[in-house]
Amino acid sequence: MDTLVNVMPSAIPNTLSALSLLVAAEEEDSRRVRVSKLGWWVDVKRVTGSALPRIWKAVLGLTMFSVIVAGAEFWYGKSLGLTNNVTPLLSVVVGLLLVFRNGAAFNRWDDGRKTFGSMTANVRSLSRSVWVNVGAFPSQTGRLRSDGSVQPPEDPTITDEDRKAKISALRMMVAFVVATKHHVRGEYGADYEDLKPILPARFFEQVKTDGFGFGAAEADAVNGVPSPRRTYFSEPRSAEFERLSSSSAGTPVPSSATEQDPLLHRTRSRQHPSQVSTDSAVILQNKMAKPSLPLPLIIAHQLSLYLALCKRRGLLETCGPAGLNALQTSVASLVSDFTAVERLTHIGIPAVYGVHLKQCVSLYLVSLPFTLVEILGWKMVPFVTLCAFTLMGIEGIASEIEQPFGRDPSDLPLDLMCAELRNEVEHTISRLDWHIESWI
Repeated sequence: MDTLVNVMPSAIPNTLSALSLLVAAEEEDSRRVRVSKLGWWVDVKRVTGSALPRIWKAVLGLTMFSVIVAGAEFWYGKSLGLTNNVTPLLSVVVGLLLVFRNGAAFNRWDDGRKTFGSMTANVRSLSRSVWVNVGAFPSQTGRLRSDGSVQPPEDPTITDEDRKAKISALRMMVAFVVATKHHVRGEYGADYEDLKPILPARFFEQVKTDGFGFGAAEADAVNGVPSPRRTYFSEPRSAEFERLSSSSAGTPVPSSATEQDPLLHRTRSRQHPSQVSTDSAVILQNKMAKPSLPLPLIIAHQLSLYLALCKRRGLLETCGPAGLNALQTSVASLVSDFTAVERLTHIGIPAVYGVHLKQCVSLYLVSLPFTLVEILGWKMVPFVTLCAFTLMGIEGIASEIEQPFGRDPSDLPLDLMCAELRNEVEHTISRLDWHIESWI
């Protein structure tokens, strides 16, 4: 009993906090830009939610360049016109590249939607199965002995501590999804308002332990080791290990890295893996730096341990070994979904493809003023601006939707999805009984 409660300590926050969080998420989601289903010109006049904020500087630069070409042609008498046979050759290549780029970006957005939806579905199924099966009464007929006689059913005698542990397990399933949301946004650690009510107190106690999974830097802060925030890999691993090694020897070495947004600035570590001591393999930087063991994986570990302990204590007798395997498979599916989401976040399109696409589009747009200046005259300037807005806008759309887990207008509403999931689980805990007799 003590072992089970220690692994899954009970933390029962007010159920109304889940509803208030859902109301706040719905209010925030209501302010998102949505495509109008009734008016065409409503969306045409939009700036927020369009690609214009991403491309207006580049479009303005092409417009100024076309003005310079027209001025040199008509004011200074420079003959800069080119044959019209140049642009068709480039337009075919540019069109193919943009179509492939936009399709690949939307596929990434759609994969993110499907994977996060799959994670939500797995949590719903796993939470229902745990809520119903853990501690459920076995069959009234009992099991058959080897001699054919009926063995009387055994009462698992679930206690209040077991029920609190089960409630904690259900909330940890929601915490897995919420922690995944923070992880893919580059927000590491557990010190977030939407995680505190659903993570067991044990997780925050472990923050005070040096080198434990997700909270090593917080442990440094508790133990008096200076640890200012750093960017995602902005401090080399060697400097981190040297700092922590020095702190264990009683001579703290403060870090010189400055605080920046980890979602915008990333640098690489130059420390070779062979030069890193295996004794420090699990030490992290801090919640603004990528951990060596993400918080969702720690939650998955605790969930698997909880299921194994329930089986050991006889709280899963109704579902048997096959049921335990199904529950563990659901946890493995959560880890698989997390890995897929992490892959979409950290692995983008090949850099050479993105660079070459922008170079081809720029080359095509730069050649347009020389091709059209003799045919259209000054009318060439707005035409080039229109072409630049169209082609660069496609690239701007692709660059926004290929990372669907942020806070851009076109990103997935992860805050709302997590709030709805937590509200569903809290309703299950507070309103739905696990005894079948209450429904018959």
